[in-house]
Amino acid sequence: MARIYVIDDDEQLLKMVGLMLERGGHAVTLFSDPVEGLEQVKEDKPDLLVLDVMMPNLSGHDVARDIRETEGIENMPILVLTARSQEIDRTTAIQSGADDYMSKPVTSQELMERVDKLLTQKGGQMSPEQGLVITVFGLRGGTGRTTVAVNLAAALRRVSQHEVCLVDLSPSGGQAVMHMRLQTRSSWLDLPEVHEINWDTLKDRLIIHPSGLRVLSAPVKPQPPDALSGEKTNKILDLLRRHMAFTVVDAPGVLTPSFMAAVTAAEMSIHLLTPEVVAVQTAVKLNRVLVKQGIKVKRKTHILNQVTPEAQLPATAVERGLNNRVAFSIGFDPNQSRAMSQGVPLTLTSAKTALPTITRRMAEAIWQRVAADN
Repeated sequence: MARIYVIDDDEQLLKMVGLMLERGGHAVTLFSDPVEGLEQVKEDKPDLLVLDVMMPNLSGHDVARDIRETEGIENMPILVLTARSQEIDRTTAIQSGADDYMSKPVTSQELMERVDKLLTQKGGQMSPEQGLVITVFGLRGGTGRTTVAVNLAAALRRVSQHEVCLVDLSPSGGQAVMHMRLQTRSSWLDLPEVHEINWDTLKDRLIIHPSGLRVLSAPVKPQPPDALSGEKTNKILDLLRRHMAFTVVDAPGVLTPSFMAAVTAAEMSIHLLTPEVVAVQTAVKLNRVLVKQGIKVKRKTHILNQVTPEAQLPATAVERGLNNRVAFSIGFDPNQSRAMSQGVPLTLTSAKTALPTITRRMAEAIWQRVAADN
């Protein structure tokens, strides 16, 4: 996955290109104002820039020339995507500093082939110095999604001793802070507009747990499903990826723009479900929806979480229903309700029951994989 910025004053085409790139598995930020876009490119240093030519105030050629003359981003891959299709237009784009040129309209496959080629040629893929985004998701209510996300984040903090952030994307009043007895003094709802978000503004909204775990809370009061846009979600995760070793996302339990962005942006995803028929059916339907939408879920792992004393289905039946392997099974843990009421994640205690044991094992496996990759 790469961080790609797109600058085009045609907002309809801008959104279309952004959607193509997101479905290709990239984190995308869009700008309709070339002046604003250039400023953010200089500040954020994305992996690749897709650029229109004919724009008010500042042409795409001017943007490309400016980038080539700016230390630190002078080698950034630039793809010009414009309605102008004459050979002279291509020549001018290349002379101004673009690495490649495409004339509109383009298909998703054509665009992704060019983008992947540029990223490979110029080494624009995610660098080892960047952190890992892990999204925990599932649409069936009552699966313990927040419980697992909180305990996994806490375990990663303890195992790695690196910076870890937990992000609660729930629009309906998040519960992550309740699991840790934290006060929601601010949330993602308090963040400014996308173009105004930087590390300083985001860092000020993070709550710090005594363990050192950082938390971006959901708003206390329920919000509309689209209160957090996909674009803003991408910006948040992009910044956290550059400043945190691990970012664990507790995705919404509904298909919101932030859900789609979080699943697409993650380098690793955990699809959580309970051992019951309805949960398996919901998981299968969700997988089909994501495929139909062209969403590429990277490194997806299915985790079975038993939240009641009796399991309706054995793990083997769940695997048959999913037509996929269940990587971890978390047995029913009677200590979790007390841990929730006390505001102390079981992973941070000495408990050796099902939930903390498995989440610690998951954290150790993730940490070992990252260490091996780097």
